[in-house]
Amino acid sequence: MRTRLIFAVLSTLFITFTLASSASADPCVINDPSGTVTLPPEGCPYLTGDEVHEISMGLPPGTTIELAPIHKEFACSKRAFGPNCDIPIIPGLSCEMPGGDLGGNVDCFDSTLEFEIWGTGLLSTFHRIIQVGAPSVVDTAPRTPGDPVQSFDTEMVSLQGQLFGDPDFCVLNITAGSDNGLPPSTGHTTITNIGGNNWSVDSFFDVVYEIEFQGCPGSALEGYGGITQGRLRMQAGEPTPETPGVSGPWMILFAAALVATAVYLMRRQQTA
Repeated sequence: MRTRLIFAVLSTLFITFTLASSASADPCVINDPSGTVTLPPEGCPYLTGDEVHEISMGLPPGTTIELAPIHKEFACSKRAFGPNCDIPIIPGLSCEMPGGDLGGNVDCFDSTLEFEIWGTGLLSTFHRIIQVGAPSVVDTAPRTPGDPVQSFDTEMVSLQGQLFGDPDFCVLNITAGSDNGLPPSTGHTTITNIGGNNWSVDSFFDVVYEIEFQGCPGSALEGYGGITQGRLRMQAGEPTPETPGVSGPWMILFAAALVATAVYLMRRQQTA
């Protein structure tokens, strides 16, 4: 009876750990019958985890403005791109056409940058959530539609976000991309067929950004202003687990520990 109880407890722990490990992997899934995924991946926001944009220039020592971004709401458009987008985008059909500097495709699209903003130091009580329109251009390397796994390099060659009519920021410009004179914001995308027309998207960019701001008169930011450059990684989706419900070597070690514990307890019971 005690042996069965021991195994029941250990089995429950193992199943619980397995399910928790499986749930931690949350890949972005796109249904697309074309044999690949049309980029940018609609409905797959790019997040930064624990990283944030940071404004430090033009502020007192020990004071910063932190901006946690979500890059989302991708839509086809040539609005405001000018020379940065030279492909025949047809709004409502596809943001992606052959071209670009990586030998594959170029994507021109509108998007939204949503920022949760908070201050530190002398601005510790400052907290806002804002949304900034951000026309963007991305180049992608070639990929073969129909392949079960498609892995290719990408580069965000242009991102231009500007806030208008805000009571705190009289100027807030967010810029990235080599077309805007900044170091390349390179990345990589892996598209994996997980059954039928469903594709798991794992995509990231190492974004080199520039933020220019000027505080408005009468706001908490009055008298502050400057230009800050930085770098962070923006990620959409997660790698697809090779085996559903199993998360690499840690699961193997955990299972081995459970078995060793069970054997030890059984031997103790036999010798008692």
